[in-house]
Amino acid sequence: MASIELTKELLKHFNISEYKQANPGGQKTVFIVNIDNKKYALKIINFADDRFEREVKICKQFDDNKGIPNIIGIEPFEKNTIIIEEYIEGNDLSELIKDYKGNEQKISQLIYATATILIPVWNAKYVHRDLKPQNIRIRNNGEPVVLDFGIARALDDESITATGVQPYTWPFASPEQYSGQKNLISYRTDFFCLGIIAYYLYTNSLPFGNNRGEIYKAFQDDKLIVNSGNEYIDTFCNNVFKKNPSERPRKIELFLKLIEL
Repeated sequence: MASIELTKELLKHFNISEYKQANPGGQKTVFIVNIDNKKYALKIINFADDRFEREVKICKQFDDNKGIPNIIGIEPFEKNTIIIEEYIEGNDLSELIKDYKGNEQKISQLIYATATILIPVWNAKYVHRDLKPQNIRIRNNGEPVVLDFGIARALDDESITATGVQPYTWPFASPEQYSGQKNLISYRTDFFCLGIIAYYLYTNSLPFGNNRGEIYKAFQDDKLIVNSGNEYIDTFCNNVFKKNPSERPRKIELFLKLIEL
């Protein structure tokens, strides 16, 4: 992907001494910048739509949650919207997949910690809807941080239609996301996605197929059963891998008990 240069005006305005591009492309470009000898994530939003506003609202609402990055500042600049956000030292989970392979203890701790971060979000009637390794950053001390609430859904938002096209990341999406059944979206959707992550970490492979078509076909079956070769991982996954969300754990506490060793 091509590198993008920050303008002299932007560098001067935000007093940026150093920067490097972290995530080029799309509506959001991310830079790691140095301001007054401290690192921050600087996000340039090319088009500030309702997803952007939702992400900002959620991050600000839970700014006391160390598992969600703090937003330092937001302002319009050069026809874009600039977000200065806490920089999380560490690596995206997508860069550490091999470190988790075959390690049920490490996976249990990660999924449990990630779910714990999301408890207040779920209780506030939000659903992340895009949990995947790229959206979980692991601090240098091993603690996870959940990123990118851009497609999170507010469950009490009556303006969201019950069916139709919705955004999702195909390797880590739930059956109700594939079928466009927005009325079935709940925190149990995130349960399913965390199950995919757990299976993927343990086996370093996806549970239902290697492309969108294979996964869509697998989701036509009423029963979604996987076999990772590990009894603990299989028990957890097969309890959350229910096609009908109503058959997944009813309460957050029950989900946590499933993943806790």
